Amino acid sequence: MHATARAEEPRRTPSASAPRLERSPRHGMLHLQNAAGNAAVASVVARSGLPVQRAKDEAAGKAPAAAEADYAPFTFKNFQFVNLNHAGEKYRDKAVRLLALLDKHASIQKYVGGRPCRITLQMRGMENPTPADISDKGATVEINLASYYFEKYDMGYIAGMLSHEFGIHPMAAGVAGIGDEEEAFTGFPMLVPGLEGKNPPRTMSTEGAKEKEHIFGASPDRKRHQAYRDVALEMATALYEQVKEQEEGATEKDVTDLLDCFLMDVATIAVGNDDRKAAGKEPSNVATVYNRYKTLVRDGLAENSPIKPLFPANKGVLGVLGDFATLAYRITNGNKGDSIQQPAEPKVPASTSA
Repeated sequence: MHATARAEEPRRTPSASAPRLERSPRHGMLHLQNAAGNAAVASVVARSGLPVQRAKDEAAGKAPAAAEADYAPFTFKNFQFVNLNHAGEKYRDKAVRLLALLDKHASIQKYVGGRPCRITLQMRGMENPTPADISDKGATVEINLASYYFEKYDMGYIAGMLSHEFGIHPMAAGVAGIGDEEEAFTGFPMLVPGLEGKNPPRTMSTEGAKEKEHIFGASPDRKRHQAYRDVALEMATALYEQVKEQEEGATEKDVTDLLDCFLMDVATIAVGNDDRKAAGKEPSNVATVYNRYKTLVRDGLAENSPIKPLFPANKGVLGVLGDFATLAYRITNGNKGDSIQQPAEPKVPASTSA
């Protein structure tokens, strides 16, 4: 669960962003608007000089795969939304920022290695509320992202969700010694941070977990958790740099939101043994574990870290309950997939008479 409610937190005044250029194809950028299919991308190119191209140009002029032929993809370098609805400015602007963040994240860039990294928006409801999943196909990296999450959550949470997908799953596979460590600790009870003093101490284990990678990703002593934490903190730093660079829409709240997303993620994994519904029935324990993870991660940062002052306030029971309620509401209310582009109707050849 990656939702949040801030009823218990003090109001934080985000840094004001300086006015930016209009998001319109000025300064001879009309040809780029036509090529990119989107004025927002043209504006980014105008400011940064980074190339943008349509998906069919990715492989030296080759057309996209048949499965994508009906969509007009939204591409920023080697990162792409396969089926983004271009008509909504809000969704275009979100897509610009998110793809730029992925491009700016050095560890993700190193892992992707120049391969196409494609995000496909999917309609998901209560039958499958999982916000995202990732698959390394070898030639490409494929991400499925729930449209409700992209539409209804702010940038920090979306970036936090993708930090989970990259950091806790495929990127961790390259960590030296992780295979041997996880083989040794499979089925082994590991302490839940903050609940060690319970009688008996509270533990989590891959036994009975939906995904054992989640359990290792939540256990502070395990390599997978450390990999996930590092990816998330690097993403938080990238968000902070967008604030410094006065990127349109970027505020310090984005950093706080990402950290909140990370902390709620590992806390609910640990308390529910990777069963989020079970964790939701223990809001007091989730709050305790969240706050303990916060202390562990924050204390591990250098004193001069720019993101250190931006950690969220401690979580309470009402905050946890609000997070779960917010997530459920956003899945069930107005979840219509508005950010998903409708595929083009196939052209019917004109009939000819003899």
